[in-house]
Amino acid sequence: MPVVGQLSMPLYIIMLRSSKLVAILVFIASIGLAHAADARPTITEIVAKSGGEFDKNRYDYDILLNAVLTAGLADALNDPAAKLTVFAPNDLGFIRLARDLGYHRYDEKGAWNYLVGVLTTLGEGDPKPVLTDILLYHVVPKRISVFGFLRAAIRDRELVTLLGETVDPFLFGLVDKEPDLKNPRLFFPINVRASNGIIHTLDRVLVPVDLP
Repeated sequence: MPVVGQLSMPLYIIMLRSSKLVAILVFIASIGLAHAADARPTITEIVAKSGGEFDKNRYDYDILLNAVLTAGLADALNDPAAKLTVFAPNDLGFIRLARDLGYHRYDEKGAWNYLVGVLTTLGEGDPKPVLTDILLYHVVPKRISVFGFLRAAIRDRELVTLLGETVDPFLFGLVDKEPDLKNPRLFFPINVRASNGIIHTLDRVLVPVDLP
């Protein structure tokens, strides 16, 4: 019996110390994960990586970056305290919208200038208010992973955007307020993690109204 007692005490101490060591390691790991999250770029920084120069790469965010800067929303999407989901049309998505509205070419600069002209007409001389509404229609004020998006689609739950209008997930797409144009669909990259939210790329632009 004394032998057992002598052995049991060191084992208990070892187990206690091991449990403390595990707790310390878990704590250190959690700090590391927090720092890793903080080290991620913001939504604005991710979009800005495209450069904003109109080029032949139709799958980045040059037109979106110009739109965000024109609307004055870069700071809002750069807010480290925000928790946002941005459905981000790539350049081809904006080109498709321009072509749907009457533009005949496929270049980024021409498509952007054409869209500004359309928005100027809709805004009675000022494109910024309508552009801002369109961009806010692409932002949901909470983080939604691609799995959360699919759950919302399966459960037929609409998403309320920063514009206050809703958009409806449907399979891998979104149903907007313009019934006569094709609805946007998710396009790679999706589930892009930012420090202040998530970005899902779209192949078209969400339209928050039924255009005349």
